[in-house]
Amino acid sequence: MAATVSAGVTDNFRLEWLTSFLAVVDHGGFAAAAENSYRSQPRISTHVAELERQLGTTLFDRRERPVRLTEAGIAYLEHARRVVRSIESGAASVQKLLGLLRGRVALGIAPSIGGSFAPTLLRAFTAAHPGVDVSLVEALGPDLPALLSAGDVDVAIGPSGLAHGEHPVRHHPLWEEPFVAVVGPTHPIAELAYVSLADLVASPIIALGADENDADTPAELHQMFVAAGVAASFAFQTRDPQTLVALAREGLGVGVTNLLAAEVADTRGAVVVPVKDAGTRRHVDVCWDASRPLQPAARALIDLIAQLPAPEAVRRFQRRV
Repeated sequence: MAATVSAGVTDNFRLEWLTSFLAVVDHGGFAAAAENSYRSQPRISTHVAELERQLGTTLFDRRERPVRLTEAGIAYLEHARRVVRSIESGAASVQKLLGLLRGRVALGIAPSIGGSFAPTLLRAFTAAHPGVDVSLVEALGPDLPALLSAGDVDVAIGPSGLAHGEHPVRHHPLWEEPFVAVVGPTHPIAELAYVSLADLVASPIIALGADENDADTPAELHQMFVAAGVAASFAFQTRDPQTLVALAREGLGVGVTNLLAAEVADTRGAVVVPVKDAGTRRHVDVCWDASRPLQPAARALIDLIAQLPAPEAVRRFQRRV
């Protein structure tokens, strides 16, 4: 009897109800959902209303602007996402079996890697798999694990620390790159081929990013200095490599960042000097959420990422050392 009831309930559901429901959630309203899903607003409203009728409850509080999920809507949201992901995954698996990979994959990427590695990656991937749509989500390294955990990205490329936090993340190592000092042309460091951490702390440090738990101390650099037994004073923090370069160029401190962040910025009028100390390399990995099955498109993307050479700036540095 239970099996008969279950089949009857599921038979009455339609996939387009779920996709319209998710479109309203993801785009913040019925009008925006219609615009982004290429459906009319009345059609979106009808789909959601039919879904609510089938469930016997309202999923959105329409008195709010933008509309907000009710408690029932919040409870139903992850189930709806899981159903749609499962159907997409099944279709992608069949398409792969037939030899034509289709689908969508979201790639989370740190900005410096996006500027130096993403063009080569995307050119190669789209040539190999023209039926797959790839979306880029740029975020600082510390923000990428949460995006993987939430399912906002399928694959991420960032610092190796992504694989060692509380999120169930698997990873494959890609390359290691040095940290570098960015200074104005008259700074004493500008004369050096390499600089030590001890040399850096004679000036205030300008850094990228910040640790949410300690806004005065960027976590990655802080750990690097602590491990070396060197006390550093952090003068400025920014999320933009170009701002770091501009501040350092004007003599407001020594910019310290990873090589690729300096590479994607305009460093004209500044000098970039690699840091050469034990423990001053950033290890970069490709990562994915271990708690979710990988769709074929995501697997293909990971395979290609693992096969491609490191960005040219990293390879130039490796040839020097």
